[in-house]
Amino acid sequence: MTAPPLKLYVNPSWRQPPHWLYTPLLYPFWGNPTGDMSLFAKEMFDAHHFDTSLYTVTNDIKSADMVLVPYRHVLIIQRRPEVLDWCVQTAQEAGLPLLIDGAGDVEYKIDIPNVNILRYGGYSFMPEKGRIQVPPASDDLLERCCGGLLLIRKKKEGTPTVGFAGWAKLTPVQKLRTIVKELPVRLRGVVDSRYRAMTKGVLWRARAIRILEHSPLVELNLKMRRSFSGSARTAEGDMRSLRQDLVDTILQSDYALDVRGDANDSTRLFEILSLGRIPVIVDTERNFPFSDTVDYRGFCVIVDFRDIKRLPEIIAGFHKNISPKKYEEMQRKAREAFVQYFRIDAQMRHIVRQLVDVRKVRR
Repeated sequence: MTAPPLKLYVNPSWRQPPHWLYTPLLYPFWGNPTGDMSLFAKEMFDAHHFDTSLYTVTNDIKSADMVLVPYRHVLIIQRRPEVLDWCVQTAQEAGLPLLIDGAGDVEYKIDIPNVNILRYGGYSFMPEKGRIQVPPASDDLLERCCGGLLLIRKKKEGTPTVGFAGWAKLTPVQKLRTIVKELPVRLRGVVDSRYRAMTKGVLWRARAIRILEHSPLVELNLKMRRSFSGSARTAEGDMRSLRQDLVDTILQSDYALDVRGDANDSTRLFEILSLGRIPVIVDTERNFPFSDTVDYRGFCVIVDFRDIKRLPEIIAGFHKNISPKKYEEMQRKAREAFVQYFRIDAQMRHIVRQLVDVRKVRR
């Protein structure tokens, strides 16, 4: 028997001016608000939708299972914290759990009882009560740029190629500012190596690339960019051409390098999976979404950030030892994982499962 959809209560009075971006959970009900500055986001959410057979939105508090804060946490606390207080009060008075979209590059602590928090980043050694780890919204690049045709790459003998296209360099001034800002965490990392994972993502990318560039064990297929190319505000050049360069670089490589972004997560990881390629993940104490059911090592090469100096040796050793059959199988598993777990139309099944499991435990 099919379970009824999870009902999320949203008071219509909580809705803010049209230029405010509400949580993507509401896109199927309130419409896709992304505009020209987020062209790819608009296309992505127009193409695939959260599965509304699994959840719905209601303005009837008596029939609701949870109360949903309609805007992301970082936005609501900066602009209208009183609306968040209203949501909290409503949930407490109704005796219902509160659901907050806390995803984003910046995560603020949420100290609210009976709360569930959707998150992208975070660190595995810093657990958070009520955290539900979700993937960042990532477009299906195989459909978008390759006509949906998965072309399995054959294993080649000899030196493996590792592909990377993107931003991986700061100006000297930017680097100095970043190091000064990170100084407290860097000092803490001297005592506890886990805190070194908090170094800004672009610096980890630059380090990984430098190590790979100078190693004879791998061939680096590199297209370096001076800025973030996922936004019209920062991209240098035509965004569609830049994205096609990314796709071509990934598809023309044996492996694709994945390193964290500003948050301790990566859209790139899921873009690589969407193309059916094997990511090499530099793991900076990440929380991986749906890891209770997804075996990431079945389709990824995962390298602890403490071993980054050995990155070429690890990749070369992995490539030498993997059979051609297993190599092709990992690519298929990568694509399957994206479609079944990480694409927008697949995510809700796993999010709702965790929300229901949490409610059972609390009861």
